[in-house]
Amino acid sequence: MSFLIQNLNEVNVSAPHYVISNRHEFQVAWGSLLTAKGAVQQHLDALVLMDCLAAPPLSCVLDMHVFATIPPPSALMGLAKLTPLLLVFEQLSVDEELSWLAIGVRACCTPDLSQERLAVIIDVTHRGGIWVSNAALPLLLKGLQHYTAHHTEQNTPPNLALLTPQERKIADLVGRGDSNKLIARELNISDRTVKTHLGAIFSKLQVADRVHLALLLNQSH
Repeated sequence: MSFLIQNLNEVNVSAPHYVISNRHEFQVAWGSLLTAKGAVQQHLDALVLMDCLAAPPLSCVLDMHVFATIPPPSALMGLAKLTPLLLVFEQLSVDEELSWLAIGVRACCTPDLSQERLAVIIDVTHRGGIWVSNAALPLLLKGLQHYTAHHTEQNTPPNLALLTPQERKIADLVGRGDSNKLIARELNISDRTVKTHLGAIFSKLQVADRVHLALLLNQSH
């Protein structure tokens, strides 16, 4: 399989599409899929992400395997706002997928997806859409439906004053895309305590779930 790869030493401008991975098989698979969209430039580590912020590529496929420790969603929020960002994980929970989508990532992929499915994901994201897994879709739709119904009735911002200081911290972390595990680690509390606080937050702000909460908070800022 052949596809166009540009070397950084040969060009002075950003390539249309980036594939960031330290695995050859990954580069070949994603490069062959992206070549239909234009030239592909490959990078071996995450250091190039800083360059992406200054000169965003037309799209970016990021193998999360390049990180020794998976960063929180907030770390990639800036890049997700600048270019279609597709992330590839070895494994991913529904909660984690929704956290990444909430900050603007276009798709979260896992190794079980076929090449045909990945081609569809690339096409969807390059046309401005997002791709959601079958497991996460029902929860996302439920949150969006509740969000729409709530704002049809009222357009006033959420009354964040109802929240305790700890609840406000947790709400803000959800708003930036952090999962329950990351929130528990940052605030030095248990996952169960985070879930308890989230239940109180959902009740006070009249939201259905964390997706709706993230949407509500980001709108109010």
